[in-house]
Amino acid sequence: MTDARTDQIAREAARLIEAGKARTVGEAIRLAADALRLKQAPMPGHGRVRKHAQGMAMQAMGERAYRQSIEHVLNVAEQLLTVLEQGEPEGPAVVVGRAAKGQIDAGVTLHLRVYTRRPIREIVEHLVAFGYEEPSFETADTRFGRLDRVRFSEEGCEVALTRCLPEMIAHKDFDLFTRRPIAVATAGELRRRLADGGP
Repeated sequence: MTDARTDQIAREAARLIEAGKARTVGEAIRLAADALRLKQAPMPGHGRVRKHAQGMAMQAMGERAYRQSIEHVLNVAEQLLTVLEQGEPEGPAVVVGRAAKGQIDAGVTLHLRVYTRRPIREIVEHLVAFGYEEPSFETADTRFGRLDRVRFSEEGCEVALTRCLPEMIAHKDFDLFTRRPIAVATAGELRRRLADGGP
């Protein structure tokens, strides 16, 4: 049986995220447990917090506006993938993680991957030529080695674009850090989903 305090922490964490008082789910859980003086209680998983955040978002926005916000995120992802594929004949570009499933509750970052040997700087030049903002550069220490990554914002969405080598395509369905299975979607799949009426 689930400890009622765990759900109490999850609800408070979701409220903190919706109010903009926590940047990540992990931070929200810590702040909620502190605020409720429940540090000794079993902590909720991120999924439970996101479920509460989804309910709050749907209640605050209404179901139609909520669905439109998901469609907006999927549209931003589809446009970015299309631009990346136009400039990258070598390998595909995909969106991975929660955004690939249309899950945007409690904040979402569009995690994109492009499979290529081209330097990240050339990929960025292609994006900037299309009007995207100049990103910040970083390196991601993954289970597959060190990979170049850039971050930027587009139409209210945070974007993290990772350059993967073409031979890593065999592992595209796996998280780069945990090697656990992960959701993946191509631009074509997002287009079909949007044409069919949404997430």
